[in-house]
Amino acid sequence: MLDLLDPVEIGILAKLVIARAKVDKTVPDPKNLRKGWRTDELLTGDVDLLVVGGDNPGAYVLISEKVLEKVQDLPEMVVLAKLAILRGQRLLRPTPGQVQLVLNLSEDLKTAISDLPAGTRKQRCLELFLYHLGIFYDALGDFAKAIKMHEWAAQEAGDESSSAAISLFCAALYRLKSALVVGKTPDELEKLFSALEERFAQLAEALRDSELEVQWAEGNCPIHMIQACVWLNLRNHPRWDDWVRIALAATEKLGKAWEPGAEFVRAVDMEKRDDPQAVEALEATAANNGNSNEVKATALLLLARHALRDRDVDAARNLIGQMPEQGAQHVRAIAERMYEDYLISRS
Repeated sequence: MLDLLDPVEIGILAKLVIARAKVDKTVPDPKNLRKGWRTDELLTGDVDLLVVGGDNPGAYVLISEKVLEKVQDLPEMVVLAKLAILRGQRLLRPTPGQVQLVLNLSEDLKTAISDLPAGTRKQRCLELFLYHLGIFYDALGDFAKAIKMHEWAAQEAGDESSSAAISLFCAALYRLKSALVVGKTPDELEKLFSALEERFAQLAEALRDSELEVQWAEGNCPIHMIQACVWLNLRNHPRWDDWVRIALAATEKLGKAWEPGAEFVRAVDMEKRDDPQAVEALEATAANNGNSNEVKATALLLLARHALRDRDVDAARNLIGQMPEQGAQHVRAIAERMYEDYLISRS
């Protein structure tokens, strides 16, 4: 793996994308917008996998900014480069300044995309924009907007496409998160979890033998399903062992950026199996700044459950208090209700 902090290597990758963009006459397949636009496949596919997959979104932003400087005469490439910048920026730690930067960039992109000539390149840009914005709103905990963006992205991508399958899975996941925030009934949560499983099955079929199969069908989705089981306290779900095995195998293929995900999966699986080292593993996961706020909060949720099983109310309260506010509202809501229910049961 290249050290992509090196400005020379950043420049080489940028020049590669620029050279392709200058001569690229290809357009996406209307039945699958990811296919056919060669520069899109290069910048948001191969370069993304190399750089972001190497856990370096900052370098990806720099590459995309260099591309943007040299393609000002190509409107669709201007948009594609800005979309790549948006992708890299949304992966950086969401400070207030970072959030505002992404929101400002998204407003700029709305105008730029609307001004593009009609065609499948424009459709692809809009679908990609909506997908990234949906992921961004999820990280902020604005699940209603995240659902809207992903359903719109699926509509733009087309019902039979792999992109639509991914967006519809994400929308189903966000519906579950939203229901957890407001405290829906167990029956309602069970239906939403079943709908998520169904979307996962559809995604796995849609992505079979594709370039996205490992990242999504074997990586992202099993980890999301494991998280959902933790949130709903489904310790004995029949697919748990399969999801753990698949997710851990995928992380070996996906590079450095996926190592925190593997750490999380191992920790929660240890907890499920009552491994005596589980608490230590969960504490490490919660402390790892490479993990998302959601993953940190999920590890803290399991630690708080442990504390309440040990009747250590103060420790549980402290662990819940450590949960991040942004991006983990649903996990914190579960923990707060669990804590209140425990106090009621003891009164």
